[in-house]
Amino acid sequence: MGRDANNRARCTLIALVAILLVGCGTATPPLTRIALLAPFEGRYREVGYNAYYAALLALIESDARHTELVAIDDGGTSATAAQRAAALARDPLVKGVIILGYAAADSAVQAAYPNLPVLIVGNWATGVYADNVFILSSPQINDQLTTLPQVELTDAARLDSPVVGSDVFALEGYRALAPNWSSSTILSSSLAPEPDFRGRYAQLGQFVPQPGLLATLTYDAVQMMLKASQAPSPVDYLTSSTYEGINGPIRFADGYWADAPLNTYRYEPECGAPGVEVCFIRVDTN
Repeated sequence: MGRDANNRARCTLIALVAILLVGCGTATPPLTRIALLAPFEGRYREVGYNAYYAALLALIESDARHTELVAIDDGGTSATAAQRAAALARDPLVKGVIILGYAAADSAVQAAYPNLPVLIVGNWATGVYADNVFILSSPQINDQLTTLPQVELTDAARLDSPVVGSDVFALEGYRALAPNWSSSTILSSSLAPEPDFRGRYAQLGQFVPQPGLLATLTYDAVQMMLKASQAPSPVDYLTSSTYEGINGPIRFADGYWADAPLNTYRYEPECGAPGVEVCFIRVDTN
């Protein structure tokens, strides 16, 4: 092989090494997923869709380009929710699960996630039944209700007013069914969406609904899960860290939100009227 051939071979080798080095420097981070298990069908479907857009907003604003949001309907029962939870637990790309709704938050469903961190958003009449489960709601709410902790939407609409209820009483479905919805009081740990949040939320699409009472808490839950998923042990991160979000500082003690706010809301009398965006008036915070 002559000198020119050797030079060409050497240049070719250098070019290949350069390509490999550039490829290593711009390697795409691995894809990960955060799952949202909630009702997307039936009477509670607004819970799922409301949480979906809040979660999507959190992912966009955190610039989580390599994290997908996987929205799964809970099927309406704890049995179907447990089946779907088990499927999520088998997906190696899923790094955490956000939960809303009675069925998805049931104790039997919690057992389906042996290793994944789980954040339950809102008060769904459940407790912490595993070390990897955390509840974003004040445990004191149930003590102040005038209803059972778990009351189905149709039953809630038939209760005599005035009534003190939990997050279910903040649903549009409740207002559609209850004749005296305006006299209801709602206890929740979530901060009602402010104008700036509602504006960012609305920009997600033409037919995006108004954010409900749990939207800001779902947003915070996704942001927390993103941070946890980057830690060596996501469960340990959630156990020991404090997150500063829209709803203030969030830290957990024995799986419950320590020092969680207990917000008291009343309905805006013109809630649902054309041009009225705010339905909830906060009257007290403990």
